[in-house]
Amino acid sequence: MPTSGPLSKLPVPESTLREWAQCLMNPKASLVERSRALWGLRHAGEKLAVSLLSDFLTETEPSPVADTLLQHEAAYCLGQRGDSEAVPVLIATMRNPKHHPVVRHEAAEALAALCGAPGVDMDQVQKELLEFADGKVPELADTCQVGLGRIEWLRSSGGFLESDIGKEFFPFTIDPAPPMNLSIPGGADVQQMHDIMMDPKQDLFTRYQALFGLRDRILRAKLQQDDGELECCSHFLAKGLQAPGSDLLRHEVAFVLGQLALTETVPHLVECVRDASAHPMVRHEAFEALGAVIGQSEADECNADKPCVKMAREELKAGLNDPEPLVRESCVLALDIADYVSSPSQFQYAFVPS
Repeated sequence: MPTSGPLSKLPVPESTLREWAQCLMNPKASLVERSRALWGLRHAGEKLAVSLLSDFLTETEPSPVADTLLQHEAAYCLGQRGDSEAVPVLIATMRNPKHHPVVRHEAAEALAALCGAPGVDMDQVQKELLEFADGKVPELADTCQVGLGRIEWLRSSGGFLESDIGKEFFPFTIDPAPPMNLSIPGGADVQQMHDIMMDPKQDLFTRYQALFGLRDRILRAKLQQDDGELECCSHFLAKGLQAPGSDLLRHEVAFVLGQLALTETVPHLVECVRDASAHPMVRHEAFEALGAVIGQSEADECNADKPCVKMAREELKAGLNDPEPLVRESCVLALDIADYVSSPSQFQYAFVPS
């Protein structure tokens, strides 16, 4: 998915917002057009955008408007916007068994992301997540467990971090868990974080913290131009694509690899997408990560001709024929976003006011 950005400071006319919503709700429009309209609504500052995204989430199959990939992104966008008005529709989406588990998972994650935002009742969200934390839908249950961990962390820390390099690189993205604290004496080192991330006996929230701790070590290595540290941490993080015990964790590893867009991780991502037995949620996120690598590498030009970049594009093209809709559609959008990132002629991905 595109990198989340701030809400637009420019006003968007109601007619334009409704035009985007009409495109999003039109099953005859192309997937790319619908996605760009969705992200336009995500960036619009008007409260009407929340209502229009919410309307899209109420659609369920056999409605031709319903689309798992787009609806899961709509739920994600509602969580990232920080609007308390989104809470009721996200709760309804999470509770609705007619929705695909991936959509319900994203709604639960969005609810946890909204905790701490003005007007959001954390007690209410906690109660809702608790109900499904031990449920029979693993994607949803695992997400609720991580979300409950985030709520407890917010209550105990107020959301304060000694150091938050993740916010420096991704200022408009709300992470599902804080990184392990590396600024205190005796903080977890890279090997420890890898071992915690890979340990199914650890609770998921702690494993997520280890994952984001590894991500932040990579970000620091980038800033310090420490190639050795970067390679070591990237290797440890990418191994998380094979982490036992949780498809949710593996999918989050793929998402983070997409944030980082490192060519070094392409072989790991390719191995992941080629595994037809892997959960579609994991493969979809890994394909989107490949798209991010392509876009960033081709934009940098110096990496554009690397064999791994060509390999990534070939895998995405092959994925266009995948029998799983979530995976197949992810490849369509990943290729589109890659071309957008690498193209100097395209100013913005989403339909946003200029």
